[in-house]
Amino acid sequence: MKTESERTEYAEALNRGIVKSHIGFVKRNGVSLAMLCFEMKLPGSDRKKAFEDAVTTLQELTDFSVLMMCKEGMLFTFLKDLHLHRAVQVAKNIQETLQKDTGVAMRHAALTIVDRDDDYDSLMRRMERYMEQARLFGEGKICYGTAKYDFCTKGGEEEIFANFFSDQKRVTLYNFYNGMPLSEDATVISYADGLLRLKTSLAKAAFLKNEPFTFIKHPLLPDTLKADIVNAMPNLAEVVLTNLRFIDKSPVDRENIRVMPDEPIEITIECADGTELFGTIHSLAVNSIAVRLKSPKDADRCFSGSETHVMLSFDLKEQQQRKAHVRISAVLFSRDREQAVFSIYPNHFFKQKIEGYIALQQSRLITIMQKMVLNFYQG
Repeated sequence: MKTESERTEYAEALNRGIVKSHIGFVKRNGVSLAMLCFEMKLPGSDRKKAFEDAVTTLQELTDFSVLMMCKEGMLFTFLKDLHLHRAVQVAKNIQETLQKDTGVAMRHAALTIVDRDDDYDSLMRRMERYMEQARLFGEGKICYGTAKYDFCTKGGEEEIFANFFSDQKRVTLYNFYNGMPLSEDATVISYADGLLRLKTSLAKAAFLKNEPFTFIKHPLLPDTLKADIVNAMPNLAEVVLTNLRFIDKSPVDRENIRVMPDEPIEITIECADGTELFGTIHSLAVNSIAVRLKSPKDADRCFSGSETHVMLSFDLKEQQQRKAHVRISAVLFSRDREQAVFSIYPNHFFKQKIEGYIALQQSRLITIMQKMVLNFYQG
């Protein structure tokens, strides 16, 4: 039988082999892979059961990625095919879900993207440094970064931005028009004294003249940046931004594009008891619809109790002024007095009709932006 010392040595060799295999995978395939290390705080009663529940939840949340236990009870796992900003969001979701579902707290955590130039020692040194930083910041803190950028630096966000924009010369700007995200790449001209100067297109600069802020994303940024617009200069195709800050809840990260109709779309809601409600579509995505109700009092009867399943019927514009009739199953997601939001489940045919309508709205917005640029130069 192996001694305790030998078992420890084999456990360490097992972990090293697993980590080195993931590093090799990144080098060979050029994929984005995040490594997450964390300490857990178990509740006072039945700690073994709580730990088992936490492991079960962790496996589901990480798509059954390998889970390793290291010294001092720390756990390691990997988050596949994620850039840094998305990996941070997943880590925060894991933290919240563990606490809510199992009562287990993620006390401190470290997260990094595996770099193509990493070896085992460089990767683990970075994880240990982030974990020490997380302990200094206090319970619940997740410290993260890459081989080049440390986002828990004591220099604060200003130091992060100065280092980042001196290296990275391309970012993506996001804004919304009638609820639909409009994105465009921009080139960094300069960053100094909290002011970021970007080169963009004439159309984007003209659009931003009437916007108070914009969102910035980049694969190496851990979260979406929000920035106030100081000046937008369509004649130079430039924009100047200030007050850059990270935001945890980003509207840019919605899984489906949501659009607002450019003209009223009447909708009929068929309740489970056979009665009908009427309204207009406020906004539409492939997986949900928000409806303004014409008679909120009637809706009280339709959605009483636990019965929230309905059928929705409406017409959508298509090319050449045609209209498509859509009839889909839906479940009430939320409701205030005058508006109801439904999760919808269109079949393949109706899903294509909704996607086609969203594409039409996108084309309309592009035309509007082109007219804005034309009006700017003519006026």
